[in-house]
Amino acid sequence: MGFEWGWADLNWIAVIVAFAANMALGFVWYSPKGLLPMWKEDMGMTDETIKSANMVKTFGGMVVLLIIATISLALIIGNIGGGLEEGLVVGAVIGFGIAAGNAVPHYLFGQQPIRLAVINELNTAIGITLSGLIIGAFNA
Repeated sequence: MGFEWGWADLNWIAVIVAFAANMALGFVWYSPKGLLPMWKEDMGMTDETIKSANMVKTFGGMVVLLIIATISLALIIGNIGGGLEEGLVVGAVIGFGIAAGNAVPHYLFGQQPIRLAVINELNTAIGITLSGLIIGAFNA
């Protein structure tokens, strides 16, 4: 059995639910009652600098890239015939092992606060793991 991109077998409902769950996690994670105050401090940002950003570009880019990432994860999980357990494991391996594991050194070399790396990359790793779990559950 070779690797084939299973576009025809892609469960688009799973992709949408996983995408929405990951977005919800991010909104809670980076909320004012969540980790936003620490994130802003570590980034050296203020409410004014955040408000001055082009939010259409910022959120639009985030949505497009997160959709691509979620579809990619669904293609990988679908290719292995993954159910709930496989989705969880693949999501965790990609989220913690690959995504966060590759991103944290950028913070270290950039001499950025390790707390910032933990805030951002833990969100990434948990989000990918959650997405994998959801996609796997839909494939079960």
